[in-house]
Amino acid sequence: MRDVIVGTAGHVDHGKTALIEAMTGYNGDEMAQEKERGITIDLSFSNMRREGVNVAFIDVPGHERLIKTMASGAFGFDAALLVVAADEGIMPQTREHLAVLDLLKVRRLVVALSKSDRADAAQVAKRQEEILTFLGEEYPAMELQALVPTSIRDPESIERLRKILFSLPPRITGDAPFFRYYIDRVFSPRGVGTVVTGTVLAGRVRKGEKLNVAELGKPATVRNIQVHGEDREEAYTHQRVALNLDIPHTKLRKGYLLASRGYFRGFDRIDVSVRQLGEKELPHGSEVLFISGAKRVEGKILYYADARFAALHLGEKVYTRFGDPYLLLASGRVAAGGEILVSISEPIRKNRRLPLLEALQKRDFEIAFSILLANHRRGFGLIASQQRFAMNHDEALAVARRITGAYVDEEGLVLYPQEALQEVESAIRRIYENNPNALLSPASVVLRIKWASEKLAAEVMERLGESGFLRQTEGLWLRADRDPAELIDALPEQLYRILEEEGLTPEAPYDLYDGLDLDRKRGDGALKTLTRAKKVVRLAHNLFVTDANLRRALALMRELMVKHGYLDIRLFKAETGMSRKYCIAYLEYLDKQGDVVREGERRIPKYPG
Repeated sequence: MRDVIVGTAGHVDHGKTALIEAMTGYNGDEMAQEKERGITIDLSFSNMRREGVNVAFIDVPGHERLIKTMASGAFGFDAALLVVAADEGIMPQTREHLAVLDLLKVRRLVVALSKSDRADAAQVAKRQEEILTFLGEEYPAMELQALVPTSIRDPESIERLRKILFSLPPRITGDAPFFRYYIDRVFSPRGVGTVVTGTVLAGRVRKGEKLNVAELGKPATVRNIQVHGEDREEAYTHQRVALNLDIPHTKLRKGYLLASRGYFRGFDRIDVSVRQLGEKELPHGSEVLFISGAKRVEGKILYYADARFAALHLGEKVYTRFGDPYLLLASGRVAAGGEILVSISEPIRKNRRLPLLEALQKRDFEIAFSILLANHRRGFGLIASQQRFAMNHDEALAVARRITGAYVDEEGLVLYPQEALQEVESAIRRIYENNPNALLSPASVVLRIKWASEKLAAEVMERLGESGFLRQTEGLWLRADRDPAELIDALPEQLYRILEEEGLTPEAPYDLYDGLDLDRKRGDGALKTLTRAKKVVRLAHNLFVTDANLRRALALMRELMVKHGYLDIRLFKAETGMSRKYCIAYLEYLDKQGDVVREGERRIPKYPG
């Protein structure tokens, strides 16, 4: 089944709803308030099917005071059906709706010249010429698919319109790896639970799958899926879908985003391109209503030095993606719009912000990546490339590889400037200069330099190897002037000496290794050698003592039991000054020796005297 979403637009009373009813047999004006007022006050949905094609309609308001509802609906359109009455022609809301469609990147257009039975042939021809001229002059980027005279009293004209709409292909949106869906209605039918409706903007969802409710930061399980009243196992892009969710309907709101987990973060400041509508420019600092998808948030617009770009400071977080269209309403009218350029807010120097926005608007990602790289001295992450650039990881990596002088960690999805490599090299050199016996791996280095990736550390160590400063053996790096066999063979004895010197309260192994600048895996190997030889005993997860020190501890505990008649944690701590961690480990080891009886927390000699 090929799915196409068509939104109807046009001036009030030009017959949009009647035209849909003539094509589908469905009247969207079901609410009592709609019947009473005779206009559509919220998004209404219907569909028609033929030979494997499903055309879903979103009938949006034409009344000027309800333009924000029209803006919400247009976000998911594959094409627009613009309805112009033959007896009136292009009217104010016709112009406003076209402007909104253009701002929201709805380029494919079918024009239905409605109520043609109220005009003679000359008047119909004149209206067609007026519409073609207007579109050509004002909206040359619009792709006019057809201009069809129609009348709900002329079944043949309705059938011609149907055929045109069934022939429309969906927009090419690519195969997104994530699901994305804005809630435009929330219901709670008796016996069913929470039901939401919306348009699938990207990806697909299956029954039983968990989706993230972005604004709540919580998952919701999809209990059931319906597409135009039919139960489905899954739903996908270009479909109007109702989802039954396992979350109270009182927690959900129109405009909330349902998406695959991990793809969208929310920000209350975003950077945008700006295109003004009307003769007056929206003033700097104006209070506006921001609309993107079904999301509506109050905020403020602050222009940059170049007023083609602005920062939007919003009253709550929005979960947007690079290239998303948006609208700004002021005093209930569409005042401006454009596209979102920076959806992931971050500090950036003023002298870099405008060049970045210009590069993003032009889709010159090499320049954009270079600017962002200069802004991130310790690396620029590509993990969020879907939200930040509307790119998958392979596409982002392809751009990153073209950045001169940078290093790309393709596994970690991080782009590093030369300064980052130099900083890591200086840090590694300092380690080996301060400790000529250091024996490290790239994994050991990133434990010290937490912002660096293992791939970056490996690259730097390779370069230090090529320069003659380091050499590699068995996956470890040591100074080129050191004998690897001598260092590695001496490790068990070196660890033993330190543990023996630390007595009854030795360091945890990882702290011990870090103090020696020793790779943790190699240190664990040396410690296992000592335990197998019974020179060292493991008392607890992070507690290893030498056999000699353990014997000292056992002798001390037995001596204290004889002296006091018992031994418990409190007494052991008071007598030795050791922490509770060590006292518990030694007492539990004593329990296994067979010469004590445990009564509650006390240990008593089994053979007193």
